Amino acid sequence: MRRRLGFAPLAILAFGLSGAVLRAQEGGSTSPEEAAEFTRRAALSALHGPRKLFFEAIDADGILRRLIGPAVFGGLSARQQEILRSTVRDHFAEALAPAAGASSDVRWVSVPSGSETPVLVSMGIHYGSSVLKTRWTVVRTPRGWAIEDIVLTDPGLSLAAEVGRLLGPRPVVRRELTRDVRLKALPRLLGLLAVLAVAWAFARRLPRERRPLLWLTASVPAALFLIDGALAVRRAYQEPYGLVETLPPQRWREFEKVALEQQGEGNGEGARLAWEQAAEAGAPRTAVEYQMGLAARAAGDTAAAKAHFEKALAENPPAPGAGKELALIALAEGNNAEAAARLGAYLEATGPDPDTLATLAVIESNRGDSAAAVRAIESARALVGESWKKAELEAEVYSRSGNATAAVAALRPLEGQGRLDRSMLRADPTFLPIATDPAWVAFLNESPAPAPAP
Repeated sequence: MRRRLGFAPLAILAFGLSGAVLRAQEGGSTSPEEAAEFTRRAALSALHGPRKLFFEAIDADGILRRLIGPAVFGGLSARQQEILRSTVRDHFAEALAPAAGASSDVRWVSVPSGSETPVLVSMGIHYGSSVLKTRWTVVRTPRGWAIEDIVLTDPGLSLAAEVGRLLGPRPVVRRELTRDVRLKALPRLLGLLAVLAVAWAFARRLPRERRPLLWLTASVPAALFLIDGALAVRRAYQEPYGLVETLPPQRWREFEKVALEQQGEGNGEGARLAWEQAAEAGAPRTAVEYQMGLAARAAGDTAAAKAHFEKALAENPPAPGAGKELALIALAEGNNAEAAARLGAYLEATGPDPDTLATLAVIESNRGDSAAAVRAIESARALVGESWKKAELEAEVYSRSGNATAAVAALRPLEGQGRLDRSMLRADPTFLPIATDPAWVAFLNESPAPAPAP
């Protein structure tokens, strides 16, 4: 049984805590702060547009040089390089794009103090009622800041590495120049000869005065064959490498789609089978084990969830989010020491985020370490800029500790600011621990206060 974190300790935590995480130092902004602001703008461009800004921020050339080799990438023509750049940019944009009509925003950004390039920027992107935790690797280049990679931290998926999987093992192949020139030139040469042969055959049957018109007419397709052949041969000499015509099929994507649908419908067994099929079809094993753990936990099978999460942590690279899920299971079982250790390891691997820090504050309070609880909640609130977001964070912490009265007290001021949406609170899983508490039920059933005057 978890100890409840009472109102008094959290009231102490609630007052006088720090504000914004990104603050310009005296005398100018530091490189980490510049990196954080650059990353925030790039993320907002990916979410809301114009996407051109996001595309320009991605170091597509650097990613491709690492994937296919600098010599090979340098040997590609400008046309071929642009095709591969578009593949990289589109993949990054699709990974971050919100669903049609869904709300999205940057919730928080964090950069370790004293960071040097490359800078690792932790960012939480808000989609509807969920937050995607990401880590951006940004570097200073001669043309400014650039994005080297974006990692979806909980499943441990690197978007740059996923581009490599998308392109396949041999996206670029060296041409056999003589053979390639022959293959390109021969069909066009045969077409040219066919046009000339047909024209010659008809010319023999026509009166002499009509032959010039025939030859003039035949010269058009002949010239097209000749020009097309010359361009094809020229391209063969200019492009010593060839790109694959079509990207390798990713059959596992269909199974992934089915698995996520089954999870959304609460069908744990159906999700498990679909994830197994996705793994057999080539899906990253780390992400599969992590998702199977989530499905098992949602279905109430804690033992299976633990097994999948442990496997996800043992993979290379691991899924750090599996450690967080194991910490939450340990907390529910009353094992605060294990929960604290696992959350500490998770934060070290992925960077801070308000949700995890708020949970850690509850755990440390349960263990009787008020100083550690204060530090955790201070760090969490430092990531949240606006005061109304801090009030929401307080309420979430109270909810996790089972204190409905304190959660209501934290949210009450938001009503006067016009920022309290009871329908959203009912649907928010963060408040499940107090969902049946009479104080919380009464609060949700209150009539909304009139909107403040403009």
